[in-house]
Amino acid sequence: MTDPRLLSPRGGRLLGVLGIVLLALTIRTAVAGLAPLAERIDADIPLDASALGLLGVVPPVAFALSGVVAPWVAHRLGLERALLVAVVAMIVGHLLRGVSPDYLALLGSTTLVLMGAGFANILLPPAVKRYAPGRIGAVTAAYATMMSISTALPPLIAVPVADATSWRVSLALWGVAGVIALVPWLVLAVRPPHPVVTAPVSVVTADGRSRGVATRTASHSDGAADAPAEADPVVEPDRREFRRLARSRVVWGITVPFAVSGVTAYSTFALMPLILADLAGVGAAEAGALVGLFAIIGLPLSLVAPVLTARLRSPVPIVVVGVVSFVIGFGGLALAPTAATPLWMVALGVGQVMFPMCLALISLRSRTSLRAVTVSGFVQSVGYAIAAVAPIALGLLHEWTGSWLPAIAVLLAAALAALIAVPWLRSGELIDDELARLAAR
Repeated sequence: MTDPRLLSPRGGRLLGVLGIVLLALTIRTAVAGLAPLAERIDADIPLDASALGLLGVVPPVAFALSGVVAPWVAHRLGLERALLVAVVAMIVGHLLRGVSPDYLALLGSTTLVLMGAGFANILLPPAVKRYAPGRIGAVTAAYATMMSISTALPPLIAVPVADATSWRVSLALWGVAGVIALVPWLVLAVRPPHPVVTAPVSVVTADGRSRGVATRTASHSDGAADAPAEADPVVEPDRREFRRLARSRVVWGITVPFAVSGVTAYSTFALMPLILADLAGVGAAEAGALVGLFAIIGLPLSLVAPVLTARLRSPVPIVVVGVVSFVIGFGGLALAPTAATPLWMVALGVGQVMFPMCLALISLRSRTSLRAVTVSGFVQSVGYAIAAVAPIALGLLHEWTGSWLPAIAVLLAAALAALIAVPWLRSGELIDDELARLAAR
């Protein structure tokens, strides 16, 4: 007998996909909405260079911590309720930022909203695996594009809203917007969808090598199978599980390019205006526009990369394109910074194609959403931890050497390190299958 409290399979899938897209549209607002208002905030809450620097370090640190905590919370509460917690944390954090009386309150509320965003970062790939197992590339493309929009939109409207009202209203506004993303996850947490069977089907290439599995989805009402959705044993996200994942070449094949894209992105946003001013002789306004050009390139890549990742036999061509683009960008800045500066920034932007590729791979290389939760936690905690350290280390390297060229050389070497992932991703093996093979030895 059908439980009236449960959503239909189709209704649950549609509501889940809607929740994924709406949540992605709010994730980056906490990062992108504060910096344009720094001067206005400084009039009420003093923000010196060290205070701004600490606020700038919070995002990758919060995202890295979320990689450890979010899988544990998802295991205890369930995926839908953990995502509901993430949305609520972002809403409350945004609203508290708007009423912050001092710097400590601003720092604390910023940390809260970014922990919520970090939870969403970790849990969205498994949500895609659960609610769109047959459309991973398309849905990942949709939510990665929404994340790009949520990065670009706040700088465009933050200052006009602050001019019309105040910086407090401009910051708190994003909390009100988050209420829209709250609705689908509130419904899904209270009324989960009917179980959906995900039947693994082995895929073998013409040369006899396994490419992992495809999935066939059907509801119980279709009579396709008796097993519940994702009937694999629950993956306990403890230290032992993370150690198991650390043995997986496929997991590291995703983690390495994710970390490289994170290092490049955070270093570019934090240091590139200074690098361009020193090496290319551009002013602050032009440097800001060039960094904006770097960011805008991510929008079309977010649409294309996940779909290509799902359709290609191997993501190796995407990795190679990303590495070559980074080499062109960083090489151009080092050897001819004034010759074609916009071209170098476009090349760096194209190199970011590895970020949406990795988001798709987290779901594509996991058999279930339960596995995707732990893989996402591992990949993003390691990647964001490295990304948090990179701008600080590169800034210290500049102070020590008196030149930005050594920092660019380090970034170039980091980009080339992404090629390590090529042999680890070439086979198309699922992480679950690799772990089972390793355990059987």
